[in-house]
Amino acid sequence: MDSLKAAAVWARQHNADLGMSFITVIWGFHFLIMKQGMRDMPPVVFNALRFVVALPVLLIIAVPRAGNLRLCRRDLIQVVVVSLVGSAGYQVIFSLALNYTTSTNTALIIATGPAWTALFSIGLGSVALRRRLLLGISLTLVGVLLVVLGRSGARLSFSHDDMIGTLLALVAALLTACFNLINKPLLDRLGTMRFAVWSYTITAVGLSVLAVPQLSALAAANFPLRLWPYVFYSGVLSSAGGFIIGNFGLRELGPTRYASYGNFTPVLASFGGIVVLSEPLGPGLLIGAILTLLGVMLVRYNTYLRLPPRSEI
Repeated sequence: MDSLKAAAVWARQHNADLGMSFITVIWGFHFLIMKQGMRDMPPVVFNALRFVVALPVLLIIAVPRAGNLRLCRRDLIQVVVVSLVGSAGYQVIFSLALNYTTSTNTALIIATGPAWTALFSIGLGSVALRRRLLLGISLTLVGVLLVVLGRSGARLSFSHDDMIGTLLALVAALLTACFNLINKPLLDRLGTMRFAVWSYTITAVGLSVLAVPQLSALAAANFPLRLWPYVFYSGVLSSAGGFIIGNFGLRELGPTRYASYGNFTPVLASFGGIVVLSEPLGPGLLIGAILTLLGVMLVRYNTYLRLPPRSEI
């Protein structure tokens, strides 16, 4: 009995870390789940389904915490644009990338998002230049190049599926980095929950509209029972659950410890892809993966906002 009480106390004290550990595993294997689900369903339709299924769950959790949901016209226009281009656009490109190339390849390229965000921030002058940060960005770029060459090998060609998928994943990572910077003022002004309610809803609507032409051509037989566990996992667990647990972890652990969990997602995705889906792992891909992950970790832990000039403090 004492051991059970001690375990319960320990769980309460570490609930944020436990939650983040759980959702990191969910995120890691989400690449495999989506790839499996899209074998039975066109990528655009699968994306729409998972967002529509997850939307009620997110709204039930987020709306009571969002406060006043009303937006002025300027904020509403901005949220619509960033949601349709940044969020819905990312989902379409990401799903197409995953459809063309392996889950291992996609996870590694998507994981470079923090490096691109840091690089864009340096260009805007909002991040302090540090040698370790520049080293991290350099390692990430070299790692990405090796991942591309390691997957494509002698068949390197813009018409090759792996190359198309890799380029799409890279575009998705760049899009995420760009909209991370664009979204920051909106998030600061509206708050996380209010922004999430609007953005997630608009994204779900946008993806559903995109899926209408393909949905109209599908019959009931195109929605087999084996598809719905993938939709539930991808939508409710990874998407809605990830938002809820991720925000809780960010609040309780702080940005540094929260970001550290992101280092494990591509590792789990790569492990699952190789073990479960028998995806090939050559020396070029292995070295590229190591350099990419090492570079992203250096970027995560060495990104600091540039201090304003002393006269402005």
